Amino acid sequence: MRFIDLLISGLTLGAIYALVALGFHLVYKMTGVIDFAQGDKVIIGGLIGLTLVNQGLSTIMVVALIVLTVGLVLGIAYDALVILPTQGNGPIAAIAATVGIMLVFANGGQLIWGPDGKPFPAVARGVLEIGGVRIGYQSLVIWAVVVVVGIVLALGLGRTRTGRGMVAAATDPLAATAVGINVSRMRAIAFALAFGLAALAGVLVAPITLAGGALGTMLTLKGFTGAVLGGLSSTRGVLAGAVLLGVIESELSLMLPNNLVDPIVLIALIIILLVMPNGLFGLRRQRLA
Repeated sequence: MRFIDLLISGLTLGAIYALVALGFHLVYKMTGVIDFAQGDKVIIGGLIGLTLVNQGLSTIMVVALIVLTVGLVLGIAYDALVILPTQGNGPIAAIAATVGIMLVFANGGQLIWGPDGKPFPAVARGVLEIGGVRIGYQSLVIWAVVVVVGIVLALGLGRTRTGRGMVAAATDPLAATAVGINVSRMRAIAFALAFGLAALAGVLVAPITLAGGALGTMLTLKGFTGAVLGGLSSTRGVLAGAVLLGVIESELSLMLPNNLVDPIVLIALIIILLVMPNGLFGLRRQRLA
């Protein structure tokens, strides 16, 4: 029974990592940049949600939708103000910019909201019990969101005009521009989705981990590890890798002290980068889905 409980916990953890990992995936495919601010966007999303709750907005699903919308807008601004100005200076300049923004988000969030995590109301309260196995409704909501997001991205990127435009812009920007695709707009959409998904994850994870605090770096590392494990080049691979990471991490706690789990995960990241740079499900040719 302990194994099953940890499996459920791992699936929930993996689903949270998946929302972070998808942001890495979208930004990387459009720009070749690894966005190290991705985890702190989750924290900012949770803190924005907490502010709305403190202002009297008690319907958490409405809070989640507002935070998602704010995240989409911030993603567009993030691309225009942080990433776009670094173009022409190589990916290292852009990556350095994301590290700078990571520090701004982390320290700015603690300056405005305080350094400690704060309680956040659950999106869904209660527990579903099946054959002695208890699954929190909060976990079910997180799983459902990840499944819906995964399906929408997989279908949208392959079957819609905008999705095909993003694929073309990511694969060959010059050719895409030649056939009339607005590459800048496709970039903005990718960054909007990446920030929006991270902000939404902030609202979903806050009832479990508290809103705010210093979890941004951990979420960045875990989301990136999950994305690399699955393969940064594949939407499905990123989802699978992140969920797999969550399950492995949770089950490792059965065998190892908690303080050893994170170092082992980071060592695994190094090994994956050395042995399987394309990940378990990655594609050698660049594609979005």
